[in-house]
Amino acid sequence: MSDGLDGVDDFGVNPFEETLPDTPLEEVPPEPIPNLEPEVAPTSVEEPCPLAPGLLNYYSRYFQLTTSDFKQRALGSLSLRNESPPPDLYGPLWITATVVMSRFLGSGLFSLLVDGIVGGVMPEVRNSTHQSWSLVHSAWLFYAYTLLTPFVAQKLLSTSFIPLVSTYGYSNVTWIIGCLLLSIIDEFRRLGKNFVITIIEWVIVSLIALKRSLSLYNELEAGRKSLPLLILDVAFCVAAKILLF
Repeated sequence: MSDGLDGVDDFGVNPFEETLPDTPLEEVPPEPIPNLEPEVAPTSVEEPCPLAPGLLNYYSRYFQLTTSDFKQRALGSLSLRNESPPPDLYGPLWITATVVMSRFLGSGLFSLLVDGIVGGVMPEVRNSTHQSWSLVHSAWLFYAYTLLTPFVAQKLLSTSFIPLVSTYGYSNVTWIIGCLLLSIIDEFRRLGKNFVITIIEWVIVSLIALKRSLSLYNELEAGRKSLPLLILDVAFCVAAKILLF
């Protein structure tokens, strides 16, 4: 049965509807994607594990010292200020070894420079033997005093042993300069001015003893109780002068 609209598509465009020109669709800009930084999971800081109990592990912590800390403490020992750094055993052992070598190398290198290079003379065997004995005396004298005197100070002052070893060890920095000067000056005895050389050496030793006494007095912080230790230190300086120079 026909509805009177033959030829018209029932599902097409309505022919009676007003046709409008095609209008372009507005382009919607895409939304910007936020720049999200990737989440980083917090890393857990691993704390150093404590050392196992034992004698070696107990004393090994006193040898854990950086180079900058060692330089700072060594230079600080030359001043008269009491900075009270944490005690260690690395510095005292190496500083004392440097004192021993400065006594041996100071006179040995100076004698080699003057006799061997400038004068063209071979060093005498007697002089080499004297240098060897000076090295032996320097080793036992400085190490014995640095390691044994803290036992006396511990009983006298009722304080810990390790800080005392650190204090006495770093106070030997003064002897590094002193041994170099005394070793070089002692070589001038060949000129025949023994009296003048002896006076100069005793003046240098007196200055070393004075500097060490002031430093130890400030570091020990014991007042009059430290007086016997200061007298013992002066006696040590006198013994070093007699045995080594």
